[in-house]
Amino acid sequence: MAMDDLLDNLNEDQLAAVTHETGPLLVFAGAGSGKTRVITCRIAWLMRERHVPPDRFLAMTFTNKASEEMKHRVQTYVGEGPHWMGTFHSVCLRLLRIYGARLGLPGGFVVYDDGDSEVLLRRILREQGLGRERFAGVASWIDRLKNDGVLEPPEPESRQDAECAAVMKAYQEALRAAGAVDFGDLLCLTAQLLREHEDVRLELAQRFEHILVDEFQDTNLVQYEIVRLLLNPQRDICVVGDDDQSIYSWRGARVSNILDFVKDFPDATVVTLRNNYRSRTPILRAATQVVSRNVRRREKTLLAVRGGGEPVLVHGAFDEVQEAAFVVRNVARALADGTPPSRVAVFFRTNAQSRVFEDAMRNRGIPHRVVGAVRFYQRKEVKDVLSYLRLLVNPTDEVALSRVLDVPPRGLGEATLARAREMAAALGLPLLFGLAHVGDASGKVMGARVRQFVELISDLALLAREADAEVVVRQTLARTGYLEWLGRDETPEALSRVENVNELVASVSQWMAMSGKRDLASYLDQVALVQPLDEAEGGEAVSLMTVHAAKGLEFDVVFVTGLEDGLFPLGGPAGRGNSSRDELEEERRLMYVAMTRARERLYLTYAYSRMRYGQVRPGRPSRFLNDLPRSLVRVVS
Repeated sequence: MAMDDLLDNLNEDQLAAVTHETGPLLVFAGAGSGKTRVITCRIAWLMRERHVPPDRFLAMTFTNKASEEMKHRVQTYVGEGPHWMGTFHSVCLRLLRIYGARLGLPGGFVVYDDGDSEVLLRRILREQGLGRERFAGVASWIDRLKNDGVLEPPEPESRQDAECAAVMKAYQEALRAAGAVDFGDLLCLTAQLLREHEDVRLELAQRFEHILVDEFQDTNLVQYEIVRLLLNPQRDICVVGDDDQSIYSWRGARVSNILDFVKDFPDATVVTLRNNYRSRTPILRAATQVVSRNVRRREKTLLAVRGGGEPVLVHGAFDEVQEAAFVVRNVARALADGTPPSRVAVFFRTNAQSRVFEDAMRNRGIPHRVVGAVRFYQRKEVKDVLSYLRLLVNPTDEVALSRVLDVPPRGLGEATLARAREMAAALGLPLLFGLAHVGDASGKVMGARVRQFVELISDLALLAREADAEVVVRQTLARTGYLEWLGRDETPEALSRVENVNELVASVSQWMAMSGKRDLASYLDQVALVQPLDEAEGGEAVSLMTVHAAKGLEFDVVFVTGLEDGLFPLGGPAGRGNSSRDELEEERRLMYVAMTRARERLYLTYAYSRMRYGQVRPGRPSRFLNDLPRSLVRVVS
């Protein structure tokens, strides 16, 4: 594409952002304002017009899907994309693969996903005599520290903090012993690397002439620290985001990062993208009216380029069953009018609300999918095979070993594992080597079982160093007997599990063809970075999802349901008392996100009574409904 043609397709605001010459740049990109176009066109403009080489960019976002889309667009414009473009976690993993030895990381360290981390953390809680009910609180405590870049817990201020600190210390030690890092470590260790090794920081700052960050309102403290540490003296940084769409404080996102950017960079150029290319005028104006009630936000007015449209439709139902009936009736009407099922979505504030909609869709025969159900790489059989593969790459991976030791059953259960842990701890060896010593010290039958398992893993590990990933996976399935074991049960569920394992093999083959890589370790890195929204399946089906899952998507027809105080906004019995101002403002931003997913038609529904926590509770229409301008709303029955 010629550069003139590229720039001709930009509006005035977009053009100002794309052709910004040098220094800090903050782009406020409201819903549907074309922020991806701005980032990708800016990269293309800098490459072609300012002759910046593709290896001099660092572009980061939050999902693999967004990263791949951006890379593809840049390639369409100029033939080659930036060499360093990806999610924060993938970029940090790449840096740690290069420089991790500076921090004492082994060359073959593995990345634990949330499930692996949970297994390890639950074991440590048991060992420290803490009940299972403490898991969520301890995990959240550790997560908050890591979101701020902290790996060493501070001096405890209470008994509860002291218990959490002890668990975190044991958890981090167990990760290191297993040659593993979790997702939080990827960020924290990268920040540590840049803080403690000035030569590395200067080398990278010199390499990355331009840093671009998408969805900047979603960054946490450690992510912002990494960005600032990587800046070159010219501070050529471009951040793009929308404070009105900051909805992830529960996982560490700080809306202050974007709102206070000009305090950190007083000379920053600020551009606001004012044109919305998605929603009809009534939808956009109504959504803006809701979010404008927030105190802490940047004032902005978006203009609906597509104009026109019918009012926002509001419906009050007797209960959640009647609410679902109304929604499904109007979904069917939209489909009959020619709207494809994939262009229709039903949103709710909590996952528990999905059941009545699933039942109603099923009874009406409407194809639907629940976004956020068990994802492919989280299915048990897939996790089993991946654990075998991880063990081949990293024999010190305790979580992987614990998962596959007796899968398929080979008479090696928890008792064997406990003895192996004791032996490993006594000898200062990894768990697999402790298991080998248990085999040597056991009787004839048990010793044979243990030795066969250890020899199996050792042989496959040698194969993994030489053969390509697909060969290793097929050999692992054959020699462990896992696929045969699954196939012995001829139930539909078992056959589905076999299909999932075969799909995993296919994914390895496709990955090798697309990436040009062949080693198993690289494949496992790619799998570890897969995120929930990256796996949402396509096809012609109506989408049911939480509002958080809807971020970044758009649909022709949208239903936002459960609009009652206490549910949306989420909070105390009436949405008051238990919600701080900051929490209520985030709920309002969440409502804005929900409404601005709609292109043509928006329904807002609530119920006067709803079954919650095992009891029928009265409902009061959400305060957000009161924020809507009456001229933009039509009540429907």
